[in-house]
Amino acid sequence: MAERKLRALLVDDEPLANAELQRLLGAHHDVLEIVGVCEDATAAREAIDRLLPDVIFLDIALPDESGIALMASLDPAPTVVFVTAFNEHAVQAFELSAEDYLLKPVNALRLEQAVARLLASGDRSTPEPRDLRRPLRLHERIFLHDTNARLWLIAVGEIKLLEVAGEGTRVVFGRGTANSPRSLRAIEQRLPEHAFIRANRTQIIALSHVREVHPWFVGRLKVTIDGGIEVFVSRRQARAFTNELSL
Repeated sequence: MAERKLRALLVDDEPLANAELQRLLGAHHDVLEIVGVCEDATAAREAIDRLLPDVIFLDIALPDESGIALMASLDPAPTVVFVTAFNEHAVQAFELSAEDYLLKPVNALRLEQAVARLLASGDRSTPEPRDLRRPLRLHERIFLHDTNARLWLIAVGEIKLLEVAGEGTRVVFGRGTANSPRSLRAIEQRLPEHAFIRANRTQIIALSHVREVHPWFVGRLKVTIDGGIEVFVSRRQARAFTNELSL
């Protein structure tokens, strides 16, 4: 049985850039089919749900939301190839498991290499979306980066606290602080069961790093974790928190 073509969605707010990418991808029409073109993240979300593309060629500078934020919010996400004029987002892109990162103006040979990577990445006769929901294990190591663009490779068990920071998440661990472009909710879905618990709407704490727990006002709790960091557990979460720590 013949392999089906990859279904591609193009997302870029510059019509000329979309047109040029379509022209270049036309050289690969035997293995790739363009099923849609969008100019912002809102339209892209709708198109992803409706068209179920195998791959998104995604710009970073979109008018309503960054391409990084769009990819981070898709769970599970289709395969993504970033196509952008900015090279400083490459670390974030590969942290999110982007398949490739192309700089504008796109070179035909470089695009050919990206398409080859796409074809080699899986069996197109039985495609499934990339599953980013697999629970992590405490010993697994993950990449993070800080505001000075320094990369950290840490074990999940080193994490003490996660909290909302803009469109992403701030991660506090034993050796410092770093950031993830993923939302707190997306990260929460991948944390090891019974090892982390949501303290409130904006923070998640690691139970193994809890040192003190005190009753607080209006049914809340004040929790101190390693490093003397104080976190307030909401009244709604207080019972779940004490149940996790009880015999």
